[in-house]
Amino acid sequence: MSVATKSATADSTSNLALDGMLDEEGQYSGPSVRCVLFELDDEVYGINVKKIREVLRVGHIRQVQGADPTVLGVINVRGVIVSVIDTRMTYGLNTKQPDDLSRIIIVELDEDNIVGMLVDSVMEVKDIPEKQFEPMSSTKENASRYLQGIAHYQGDVIILIDVDSMFAGAVE
Repeated sequence: MSVATKSATADSTSNLALDGMLDEEGQYSGPSVRCVLFELDDEVYGINVKKIREVLRVGHIRQVQGADPTVLGVINVRGVIVSVIDTRMTYGLNTKQPDDLSRIIIVELDEDNIVGMLVDSVMEVKDIPEKQFEPMSSTKENASRYLQGIAHYQGDVIILIDVDSMFAGAVE
């Protein structure tokens, strides 16, 4: 490999590394948050990819009698029993039957605790500049206390979820 080829390869590699942090004009937009974007109704939500273990198609969810109404049941993920919550119900939306687009996002709360979140669909992974997020007030009530911020980015309004707050009481 020639020096020119090595240099071109290094340039294209560095361009790939910055690709998610460039604005529409190709300018560096600062540090970003890599999020998995998903939909509930027609709203776009995001979870920091660092909190996500995997995304699964919806299979059989075994109901658990006496569980909290937001808990749909449990699934077996490679030998680990995982509770699945109805994210729509958590956010005050009407429940709906899962369809072909529905997914379960497996969220890692800490080393020992994981939970599944049933969502309408998973869209993509996107790097969103931190400066695009407007922080949420910590005094909000109900479902809004689970929100970290809202970003206006590339024509979308993206609601960033704080999964640690969302499941704070569940992993004691």
